[in-house]
Formats: sequence, C-alpha cells, structure tokens
Amino acid sequence: MYISKFSAFNYRSLKNVTVRLENGKNVFVGKNNSGKSNIIKGIEILVGEKFPTYQNLTNNDFYTFEEIDYETGELKEVIAEHLYLEAELAGRDFDEEQIKTIKKKTAFSKIKSWNALYSKTENGDININFDLFQSLDEIEQRQEVESLGQNKGGYDIKNIWKTPNEVIEFLKSAKIIKLFFCKSRIDDEKSGFGIICLDSANGIWVSNFLSKKLRDSLIATTVISALRSQKEDLRLVHYTWFGKLIMGLWENHKTNLHPKLEKTYEDLIKEKSSEIKHFVDAVFDKDTTEIRKLLEGAIAHKTVSFKFMNDTKNELYKNVQLFVNDGIDRPLHEKGTGIQSAIIISLFSLYCNNFHKSSSLLIAEEPELFLHPQARRVISAELDKFLVSSTEQPRQLIISTHSTEYLKNVEPYNIIRVYKDPKHNCSIAKQLDQDTSEQITTELKRFLWSNNTELFFADKVVLVEGGEVYLIPAIVDKLKNSKQLLDYQNITISRVNGKGNFLNYIKMLQCFNIEYVILGDLDCFKDEVPKLVKHLKLDSIKDNVTKIKEAISAMPISYEAIDERIKGVDKNHDAQTLQNLFEKLSNGEIEKNNEELLATIQFMQLRYTKGNKEAAIIESIGQENFNIALKTLRENNIFIWSKGDLETYYTDKSKAMKGSKDSKALELSYILKSEKQEIDELFLHIDEIILLTELIL
Repeated sequence: MYISKFSAFNYRSLKNVTVRLENGKNVFVGKNNSGKSNIIKGIEILVGEKFPTYQNLTNNDFYTFEEIDYETGELKEVIAEHLYLEAELAGRDFDEEQIKTIKKKTAFSKIKSWNALYSKTENGDININFDLFQSLDEIEQRQEVESLGQNKGGYDIKNIWKTPNEVIEFLKSAKIIKLFFCKSRIDDEKSGFGIICLDSANGIWVSNFLSKKLRDSLIATTVISALRSQKEDLRLVHYTWFGKLIMGLWENHKTNLHPKLEKTYEDLIKEKSSEIKHFVDAVFDKDTTEIRKLLEGAIAHKTVSFKFMNDTKNELYKNVQLFVNDGIDRPLHEKGTGIQSAIIISLFSLYCNNFHKSSSLLIAEEPELFLHPQARRVISAELDKFLVSSTEQPRQLIISTHSTEYLKNVEPYNIIRVYKDPKHNCSIAKQLDQDTSEQITTELKRFLWSNNTELFFADKVVLVEGGEVYLIPAIVDKLKNSKQLLDYQNITISRVNGKGNFLNYIKMLQCFNIEYVILGDLDCFKDEVPKLVKHLKLDSIKDNVTKIKEAISAMPISYEAIDERIKGVDKNHDAQTLQNLFEKLSNGEIEKNNEELLATIQFMQLRYTKGNKEAAIIESIGQENFNIALKTLRENNIFIWSKGDLETYYTDKSKAMKGSKDSKALELSYILKSEKQEIDELFLHIDEIILLTELIL
C-alpha cells in the first residue's frame, strides 16, 4: 500500500493542507521555513515508527496565528485548540501474516454519513468533527454512530468486533482506507488514532482503536530527517525496522558453522568473549558487502562492519554497533552526516528486500545535505534504485529538497510546491492537475529536466525563447545598478525551447501558483499570442490580435532565412524538427503528404518572412490599436517586443559581433557587467527595455 493523499488541519503551519501523493517518487520543493518539514513530520506521526499516541506534542505543534485584540488594539497570538492528520492509503497489499498475529479483536463503529466526520463550508473551508475523533473510547455513545441492532437488554449495539481474519477480508474489500490522528491542546487526555474504511456497500466505519501491529501491517516507513541522528534513525530495539533488520540477519546467519572449528558462530561467541568481534563480523560479512557497494560510489571509506560493544550473552544481536573505517575505524555516529545518510538508505533497502513483506515508504529530508555533487547524484540514483529493487512489494519515496538534482526524471505531476501565505502565516501546497499534466509532452519534460528544474523553486519565472536567457539578468542589474538582483528576488529566467511551449509552461506555473512573465517577439502573434489570449480570456483585444496575425502571415516568405536556419541545424529547434521529418521521409517511415511534415513546412514559411512586421501591423490596425493590444498583454504578464525580435534592439556595435545569436547574447551579458559600459551603446529603444524590467520586478 502507499499514501495517496495526506491532509493536515491545524498542525504547525498546516492550517488546511491536502496533498496528492503517487506510488513511486514524490518531491516537495519550497523555500526554507515554507512547511515542507511539517508535512513530512505529519506523515511520520501517522505511519512512522513511533506510535502517534506516544508523541510528545506541545503548543508549538498547533497552528498559531495573530489577530487584533479589539479591546486593546494590539496583536495577540491565537493557538488552535485541536489538530487533525489523515493519510489515505491506496492498494491492498498489506501484511496478512502480521495481522493474524494480533490476539485481540478490533472494534469498528458505523458512521451515519461523511458529514458526521467532516464537512465543507460555503467558502471552501473544511470543518472537522474534532470531538468525535478525540472520543473513540466513548464512540458507542455518539449520535453520529448508527445502531447495528439491539442486544438482549434492549440497548443499541454501536460497534462490531472483528477477528484478525475478518479484518483482513474487510480491508481487502474496502473502497477507501484512511489513517487518522486527532489531538486536543486543551485536554491532554483527548486524542484519537484510528482507521476509517468505506466498505464495498458504501458503509463508513471508524475503528475504536488501531493497534500498532495493524498499523505496521499496512506500510513500513523510515524517515531520514534533515537533522541527521544516528541514535534516532538506527535504534536497536525490537520494534524498529533497524532492530528487526539486525535481529533478522542475526537469526538467519548465527547457526552457520565456522569452516574450521565446526561450531556455530553463536556458540563460539558465547564461549570466546575475547574473540567476539572477529566472529560477529563474519556473521554479517555478506550484508556489509552490499552496503559497501553503495558507499564505493558516494563516500570515501575502507570498510563497514558490525561489532559487539560488550559480551552480554542474552539477545546477542542487541550488542551490535555499526562501524565505518574511512582511514580511522569509528562508530557510525562519529562519522559525517553524508555517510550516515548513505548507510541508512542502504540498510532500509536491505531490510525491505529481506524482511518486510508489504509496502515500504522511505522519506528523505534534504538528502543533498553535506554531500559533494557526485555523491548527491549517487544518492539520488540509490533512492531511485530503492523504488525498483523489489518486484514483489510496492515502494513509495518522498523527498524534500532544495537541489535541482533530485527533480531530474521526476514526473511534474509528482512535484509538490510548498510556500507560505504571508497574510495568515500558514503553508500552502500546490501541484499539477491531471489535465495540465497530460498536456506536458515527453519532449517538454526532457527539456525541463535538463534545463529548467530551477523554476519550481522560484517566486517568479520569466519565460523566454532565445538569447534573453543570458541578457535579462545583466540588463536588470545594469538598469538597477545592482548585482544578481533577480536572484535576490527569487526570479528565474527559463528558456522554453520554442515559443510553442509558452502556453503549456504558463498552465504549469499557474497550477503551482508561481508568477510568470512571457517575453516573445512579434512572430508570437502568428500562433502563440492568439492561444494565450484565449486561455486568459482577453476578449477585448481578440479581434485586433486576429488582424495582427493576418497582417504578419500575409508577408512574403523569406527562403533565405529558412536556408540560414537549416544551415545552423545544430543550434535551431525548427531546423532539427524539419531534419528529423526529412530523414523519416527518406527512410520510408512517412509519406510526402504526412500531416506533421506539411505542418512543419507551413510553420517555417509563416515564421520566416521578409519585411518590417511592425510597419505591417500598424498599416493593418493602426498605431493606437497596436499600443492597446501590447498594453493589455503586458498587464497580463505577456511582453511582446514591439519592434520585432531581440536583435532588432541591438545597436550597430552589438550587431557587428561575430557568432550565433546565443553567443552574441552571452558576450553582451559579460560586457554589460563592466561598470564603465553604458547600456545605450549596446541597445536601442531603452525606454521599452525599462518597461520590461519593471514588469519583471
């Protein structure tokens, strides 16, 4: 099973947050203090090693906000009185054998309707029935619970007790399974941890209690927190995954015979205290080899070993401690946090491969911490390997990161952006909807992964098609007399690999609630601007945009420009597309009347034209209407160069530079960094460039 949805109400900065999670890899991105760690901690409370009812929650764990005290006129802190956490589980591959070991029956009560648990208000807020969830011990007395009949004394029966086998069948047929935890801040005794099930007949059931064995049978979880703690992550007690791993390895190998002495290692350990460390390492030799394979690529070291710290003869495995020799043989907790992270990932994967029979969830907070670039990539690969190393059990991976490395090859649909609402001091989580996700092509994903993953961390993104990706930061710094101003304001410049991708990018950014500015040339009026106008419902300029498109499309074709593009095929996306289609044509893969081939040729004919586009537009609709169209677009964060394209704004000095369009733009960006360089020596129409700068900032 895996977590398909997580919801939190009044937990830390999570006033009202719901995130969709997918089987496989999920990545949380966001600034420091945005709330990513709070989401992870909330998930850990529900499915982590420590049982929820044993969590030490304080006032700091409840949502806090400020409001005006109308009696004094001053701001006062208000702390929420209740919190509620919920995780919906998908799949039904739980550990049946573990459920069968539960000795007691499990009680369930039938709830009259979903509204008895939680309901949505007119403004979209969700009301949680905190009192019900915190009163599971008295659930039989609740009016929200249906009567299942009457007992011999004439009293209503409000629950049903299920044996382990009945629980298994119940869970198998359930349409919905949710884990929940509810806690009162005012009354420490009022809390509830249980399971909600929607049965095959749409009946809603809530458990009176959820045992640890039943919870653990659903999913095994480990969290590698940003604050690495070997003592917490690798506690050698019987109920932790690490304790189960070491005990399992010990039980599997302790009866192996020593090749020369013909005695089991366990007997030898008990007999020969002075030689304990040597024999223990032999017991775990095969398993430490697997760990060493991971570390070879990530961390400089010599050996990894399990050692006894004393010779206590009862439960011998509990005396084992992990050592790493990187030139100096020391316990793992004395080594750096990078190597600790690498070993924990490897050990958890080893545990899941050998001893855990159902689904596994690995959560890694900022796995890039304390690792050099190559090691980051190795750990990223190992995290991915964790997902695919088992064909028998589904695995889920949740990562929070500030590194673009961990977004490579991640489906945009599986990325969650977390940010703070400054007005209410609460976290907000945004992700793609299904429709937008389906419109993101494989080609766009590949370009996104290789060039533009940084945009997921930005507050604003400037979408460009060409050399502006190099020039805009330098122009802004020159006009504002600053250095790296865009970085300070968390603004990213992203190249979209063809203006045809503008619309998909803004749909994606809108889903993540990231501000954007589109920067395009007049050619965008041929196809992209009409699409953007339709998407943004800018009906007031729709007719003029259509006329602009017609005016530009009527201009004569420039076959010379097309020829130049084809000659520079290695640097031009349009030419590459045409080349690929011509290769398919020559190989007999497509016919000469192929729709894609004809559309590409027509596109290039429309795009590469002769003449002055600005003059053609003004002749068609007039200067005033053209200005209104440009102004309306800019008010909606679409900035179209009024004179043509970027190169139209170059002075003769800039045009005289040698090289491709990109190399010229890159060289100009370096020249602009000189304090003595005046911008008007390199660019024309500075007033329009200033307008662009103001829109970006």
